[in-house]
Amino acid sequence: MGRLVQKFGGTSVADVKRIRKAAEIAVKNASEGNEVAIVVSAMGHTTDRLISMAEEISENPDAREMDMLLSTGEQVSIALMSMAIQSLGWQARSFTGQQAGIMTGSSHGTANIREIRPERIESSLQRGEIAVVAGFQGISDCNDITTLGRGGSDTTAVALAGAIAAERCDIYTDVSGVYTCDPRIVPEARRLEAISYEEMLELAATGAQVMASRSIELAMDSHVPIRVRSTFEPDDTGTLITHRLSAPEYTVCGLSLDLNQASINLKCPSIDLDAKRVEGVSSLFTRLQELNISTDMVMLLAHEDEDCQEFAFTVEKRAVPRVLSIIESLGKALGSPHIHCDTDIARISVVGRRLTSKPEVVAKVFDELSTAAIPVLMVTSADLRVSIVVPSAYAKEAVQLIHRRFNLSELAIDFTP
Repeated sequence: MGRLVQKFGGTSVADVKRIRKAAEIAVKNASEGNEVAIVVSAMGHTTDRLISMAEEISENPDAREMDMLLSTGEQVSIALMSMAIQSLGWQARSFTGQQAGIMTGSSHGTANIREIRPERIESSLQRGEIAVVAGFQGISDCNDITTLGRGGSDTTAVALAGAIAAERCDIYTDVSGVYTCDPRIVPEARRLEAISYEEMLELAATGAQVMASRSIELAMDSHVPIRVRSTFEPDDTGTLITHRLSAPEYTVCGLSLDLNQASINLKCPSIDLDAKRVEGVSSLFTRLQELNISTDMVMLLAHEDEDCQEFAFTVEKRAVPRVLSIIESLGKALGSPHIHCDTDIARISVVGRRLTSKPEVVAKVFDELSTAAIPVLMVTSADLRVSIVVPSAYAKEAVQLIHRRFNLSELAIDFTP
């Protein structure tokens, strides 16, 4: 038949009963003639519990020791999963990240996969075993255990699928696919049968929590199709994430909401703002890049009625203290700006294709929000998405209104002006 990689997240392996259910899915696929490799996360809230224990011991736990601690969660899962598969009469072998040949950088807690050396996984598959691999972890050149950060098991699964030339990577989770919006916010949200890598990447990068954005990037680079499907409805094919030529062409495919953003506004006097100010801004963003702090919604505003300029951007809330510290250290280079930080915001993104050539999409968004008297604080537009920032108190209402305006719950999802 073929070669498959299946990933089971924390909710799918939350207890022994669910581990057995996931094992049944893997064995069923193997019994149909497929070579099957599994990637598993830690059970349920194990990672959160381990973090809490570490914080009880130290206010600032050492990053290397945190990786040593957190990696144990997946080691428990792979052992139990292998036992469950064996109890069903199929051979299985478990592998830690190191044993699976997952080589990473040395940034503890946020390491990137540099290479997978899959010889041991290949040998296991050739012996007819189901290979059970720990997600979320790898090994650095210094032979230290590393973890990959949020969504790390998704990233492990897709990277492994590329390394062993799997025909597909199935992501089993507690939802039955990718929806036009989070059904907890919009109950009438519709499941998409297929979506392009590019559109899924935009949704993931702007707040959709179905998959990690890094895993979509890897899938796109290695041309690995992904199916997002439910562990509890294994016969349901879910949503296929694939090349844009194989996916329906939606003008608007869905909405995402991110409540973990903060906006930072720097208001600078216009005196001596040219070369020196540009150099200061360059230094700011260079430092943010060095610290792996992502920025979005970057805007430069000039005021005709004031002798000043405003420079604004958004970052994740957890990065705010570090960003403000960097701004303060670059104060003179930035023109000693007045700094305003707003953490009470929400970013809503409308994702689709060729949106820059369809100004009516932006018009519809603004018309809907204006009618509802919802203030828009920031807006950016690109080919694949339009993002707006609103006060967080209006977030859910705004998402529901925009979803309804574009008829995203209907079968015909394409935009009709």
